[in-house]
Amino acid sequence: MKHAHVFLFSLLLLGALGTLCAESFRVRSMGTVVLDSQKPATQTIDIGYNDAVGIIFSQNKAFLRAVEIEVKIPQEILRFQNSMAYGVYRNLRPNPSVEVIDYSGTQDAFQPLPSRLSFVLQIPLLENHKLKSSPYATVLERIHNPKDGPIVFRLLPVMKGLPQGIDEMHFYVRIKPLLTDEGGCSVSLNYPDELEKSVRMMIDEQPAELGKKLYLLSPGDHHIAILSDHYRNEIRTFTVESARITALEISLQNTAPSLFLVAPENTTILVNDKPVENTESPLIIEPGSYTILFKIGDYEVVRHITAVKGKDYTVSMHIDINVSESP
Repeated sequence: MKHAHVFLFSLLLLGALGTLCAESFRVRSMGTVVLDSQKPATQTIDIGYNDAVGIIFSQNKAFLRAVEIEVKIPQEILRFQNSMAYGVYRNLRPNPSVEVIDYSGTQDAFQPLPSRLSFVLQIPLLENHKLKSSPYATVLERIHNPKDGPIVFRLLPVMKGLPQGIDEMHFYVRIKPLLTDEGGCSVSLNYPDELEKSVRMMIDEQPAELGKKLYLLSPGDHHIAILSDHYRNEIRTFTVESARITALEISLQNTAPSLFLVAPENTTILVNDKPVENTESPLIIEPGSYTILFKIGDYEVVRHITAVKGKDYTVSMHIDINVSESP
């Protein structure tokens, strides 16, 4: 038994040294799961005593706070204390694949399996993750950046004398993403011209950098303002949900005034003595003074407006018929 403890100590020491350099290892099989913050469902995979799971991060990883791994241990293993261990690896070469069994990677954790039927391991993905180890979960000290690639969770024997039938035993591994409380929005601006003249963006009355893919915000109602000397100001109110992206698409408009003309059918309309043929769409006009003439037969109505930038004007002609009855 003394030799067994020395053997285990040596493996744990090698595990600690493995955090400084790459370690090569072979597994019987490699399963894979993909974590997506927009589809945060728990995934379950069963592995054997010398197998591994590759945890791959999708492009939707903005709201991932940590990876939680829960392992269900077969009861038969409990009688063989310190006979098996788990390891956590990063910097995998090659990437985890069901078709590959030989890998190298940097070891972030190496511990014997605890003497209980299940245990929970949490791997932080953010600096301010606010997770703490407890009797119910162990939090790794090192923070893994999802941009650095996949994580591998591996089971392996570390002592001789494993129970008979170990090849048929299953360790059920539940993997789920832990999400942040934040949400966010993406902003897409549609410009009315090819020049894309300068604009300023404010979110909740604070300047916001243009062109970012994602703006992180607390859940709740927010407002955005697009301000410009070249386009009309646009203001929107929107709602953000936890771990969700609210997509905003804002079409900018020129500051040129618009003139909407409304009149009965067969009305002749002149704007500054120029006839208007199509009244279904607004007229885009320059700032200045305008005279609008409506004419039906011998009946004429004239209105005057002074158009300024960024304003819309509606000029209507209505004909009403009054009926009265005398005693």
